[in-house]
Amino acid sequence: MTQPPQPYPGAEPQEYSPLPPAYGGQAPYSGQFPAQPPPAPTAYFGATAVAVATLSSVIGLVGTIGVVVAVIRIVGNPSSSRLLPTGIVGALYLAIAALAVAGAIGLFKRSPAGRICVLAGSGLAVLDIVVFMLVGLGSGFVRRSTPPTLQMTFPSGLLWLIVPVAAIVLAAHRATGAWLRPKTPPMPYQPGW
Repeated sequence: MTQPPQPYPGAEPQEYSPLPPAYGGQAPYSGQFPAQPPPAPTAYFGATAVAVATLSSVIGLVGTIGVVVAVIRIVGNPSSSRLLPTGIVGALYLAIAALAVAGAIGLFKRSPAGRICVLAGSGLAVLDIVVFMLVGLGSGFVRRSTPPTLQMTFPSGLLWLIVPVAAIVLAAHRATGAWLRPKTPPMPYQPGW
């Protein structure tokens, strides 16, 4: 008769387990599904969208001031030669102000339509500033001198050009778009469905 094998000296006897050992150091299957990892935090806190909305508010304020100045010029000097150009400029400023303010409100409310309004209003503002600078340059060549308006047109025009261009760049940035997307939580996993 033979004796059962004895463990090595100093070794502990091993217990028998009905389950096979887990692969790769994993815990044995407990019958439950593993918990889903939490969603990765996003780096989009809305700073670009808030900056765009603030710049758009400034553009809307300047557009509103332009509308008021155009109305004062029309009421103060109703000559027929200045009525049409002043009316066109006033309508342009009204469009800029309406689009910029609507865009700022839309961005503060996290509406994607606000982004489109900001892009349109800022584009009109860029067009207005460029035309203003070209008219100032043209009046300088017509008069063959450098009038005081030309000396003020380019520095102020270039300075004011920064605001709508920055609004366009930040509104088109992907962080603004990511912040405007609806934040819906993922559907919970239902096993067996």
